[in-house]
Parts: sequence; C-alpha cells; structure tokens
Amino acid sequence: MTFAQKNVKAFTILIKNNPDLLNTQDRQTLLEKIPENFQEISKLLLDWCNKLPEINTALQQVRRSLPDHEPIGEKGIGGTVPTPEAKAEYEKNLTEELRNAIRQSTSLETEKPNTPADE
Repeated sequence: MTFAQKNVKAFTILIKNNPDLLNTQDRQTLLEKIPENFQEISKLLLDWCNKLPEINTALQQVRRSLPDHEPIGEKGIGGTVPTPEAKAEYEKNLTEELRNAIRQSTSLETEKPNTPADE
C-alpha cells in the first residue's frame, strides 16, 4: 500500500470511528475540495490535518496501525503485482469510501428523522 493509499484509508477510518472530530463546515469544505487525483487527495488531507494538531495526531496513530500491505488484493492473479488498472480501481474505491464516510458523519445525515419528506 502506498503512503497516499494508507493516508486516505486511515483518515476514512478516523472519521468513521470519530465523526465528532469534524464540524459540519469542515466536512462540507472537505467534500467540496476532494480532487480527482488520488495523490492530491492525500495531500489535501495531510495539509488540512497539519493545521489541527489533535486530528493530525489521531491520523498518525491510525496510519501507523495499518499494515504496509493490504491482506486482500495485494497480489494479482498468480501472485503477480497488481495491474495499473487494479491500482486505479482500488484508489477509486478508497476515494468513494472517504466521501461516504464524510457524508455519513454529518449531523444532517445522522440526526435527521427517518420520515418521508411530504409529512
């Protein structure tokens, strides 16, 4: 797993386990700023966390707890190195998982009653 992959995965885990670390404005800002390039996503998260020591420390702890290699999907068919397409698909999935974690941690999503809009 590359550093960028590990960083995005760690941030996603951090948000899922501690949704109160981000306020609503921070969540919205992050969602709006997530770039398409995976390396830039990791840089965005690093730059943002560097401004917030408590979150940065928590992110470092989660990142250190992750294995250097993914136990599943680390090798391709026949034990070969994954293809660029497989790496791109993995990063696309990590990006979507990050977006979903940020969206689901917002107070609007978690506190909204489960009733139809017409009522």
